[in-house]
Amino acid sequence: MRSSAGERGFTLVEVLVATAVLAIGLLAALTAFSMANRVTAVSSNDTVISFLGQQKLAEIQALGREQLRVGSTTGDFGPEFPQYVWRLTVHEPSDLNVVPVDLLISTTQAGRKRDTRFTTAVF
Repeated sequence: MRSSAGERGFTLVEVLVATAVLAIGLLAALTAFSMANRVTAVSSNDTVISFLGQQKLAEIQALGREQLRVGSTTGDFGPEFPQYVWRLTVHEPSDLNVVPVDLLISTTQAGRKRDTRFTTAVF
């Protein structure tokens, strides 16, 4: 604050600088909140995909090798997870009698398709 002839107060330049600093700070805070929101959504999606993949692979392991048929099948996860679909590919048994299995979980969020692949072997 400057004082001239006994008057006290802020000059116009000081007010403009303070307003600019405040505006930049608020813009940075809003950007950080927006980014945190996006990261949270992606993390939540990754958690759901991981859970669904573990659940489906556990079903496959419980079936056993004898009930697996070579080829591909598709399905969804019911009304609880309508935006997620799966494709299961069972390969020919190897020389060691191990059946390789690929599980692909797909989802579409924000207009982008995203695939996550899980692979296991059934003995």
